[in-house]
Amino acid sequence: MSGNARHEAILETLQSRGRVDVTEVASRFSVSEVTVRRDLDQLAQAGILRRVRGGAVSVR
Repeated sequence: MSGNARHEAILETLQSRGRVDVTEVASRFSVSEVTVRRDLDQLAQAGILRRVRGGAVSVR
């Protein structure tokens, strides 16, 4: 799965739940936790979410 597709899926989960967990996303997409953290950091820099310990929360 490409980074853009993961980003979209992360944002969909955030919209429905309000929070995402690094371990859960890594398992769901069969990628490393480092990859998920990098994805979340990129989305946080864009102002789309806020990083918290173990994952991220919606800024909305």
